[in-house]
Amino acid sequence: MRLMVCPRTAVTDYLDAPVTHFVSMVDSDDQETIPMPRQASSNLQLIFSDLDDIEMKLPKYFRYTPPQEHDIAAMVNFGRSLSSLDDFGLLAHCEAGISRSTAAAITILTAAGYRPQTAFGVVRRVCPEMLPNRRILRLADGALQTGGSLYQMAENHRRKAFLRAGYEDPIDVLLRESREDAAAPKSLLRRFLKIFPSGWRTLVGSGARQRAAMNGKAAA
Repeated sequence: MRLMVCPRTAVTDYLDAPVTHFVSMVDSDDQETIPMPRQASSNLQLIFSDLDDIEMKLPKYFRYTPPQEHDIAAMVNFGRSLSSLDDFGLLAHCEAGISRSTAAAITILTAAGYRPQTAFGVVRRVCPEMLPNRRILRLADGALQTGGSLYQMAENHRRKAFLRAGYEDPIDVLLRESREDAAAPKSLLRRFLKIFPSGWRTLVGSGARQRAAMNGKAAA
């Protein structure tokens, strides 16, 4: 088994890689055509935003589409199709390459027959900066009957990652700011404008925000 995970902008680097199975995750209003690796014999394209359960509660994200049960079912079926193969090369990509893509890879490998802990560890070695989407893994736990282990591993990994990095989880910041905004008086226009933040591609989703935060910290 060969596993590759990357952001959307790096997919072209894998066009000639030994990729037999390709998983692409894009936002609903992303019109860009994603090229498929030349050796890929099977592909799965999923359209949803990188939203966690917590973000789904925030008004500013109501217009975006979160991962749904049918998306996870597609991942599970895709993974089960790999279980009979002696060898395969799996490439998963999303916008930032650390949230949706890593959660999908964990789900697919678990569905292919890997133990949840093994699947999680394999993906972490390939993408050490991963922050797997917890909603995807929570739904995957239900579909795969893994007793909540995938979600719990993602939760533990996320907490330790931000502790090591020395800054606050962006989702916790969002939740706190949302509560503060709700408590503070604002004009109707300002509330409306906050629903459409500028530069939405880099702001929507845990993975995109984390990638931007990492890049900003590296630049500093």
